[in-house]
Amino acid sequence: MDIRRATSEDSHLLSSLCVDVQSLHAANHPDLFIMPQSDDFAASFFDGLFANPQFTIFIAEENKKALGYIACQVIERPQNPFTFEVKALLVDQISVRPNARTKGVGAALIQQAEHLAKELNIQRVQLDSWAFNTGAHEFFEKQGFEKYNFRFWKFI
Repeated sequence: MDIRRATSEDSHLLSSLCVDVQSLHAANHPDLFIMPQSDDFAASFFDGLFANPQFTIFIAEENKKALGYIACQVIERPQNPFTFEVKALLVDQISVRPNARTKGVGAALIQQAEHLAKELNIQRVQLDSWAFNTGAHEFFEKQGFEKYNFRFWKFI
């Protein structure tokens, strides 16, 4: 398997790679997430990410066939009266095609994010996941991630 840095020419490919995860989100929260209607539904979104220097995207491939991607964002927050300065690498998105799951693709993408963090002298990689996505939670914990925050909502 090869992992390469995505370029602006990959926007349509990235859009097609995120259809599965977006569909899962839309099925579980149809009031919040939009169900994709085509493989290129998010191509312009990815065009915008490539214009943002804080984002880096990697694509995992095997025999020139895309298996998944990871989109990472450097986040920085200055110290304030309540918290120290924060600099972290946020895994904003990760998606692996269903037929490539449990074959090391996701783990390789996480390792690539960790490598990027080290290159940038960032000591923390973080991510978030929706409560319904328990399979992803198990995967993230196997990769060494720890739960550290809980979010709540109430509809009225």
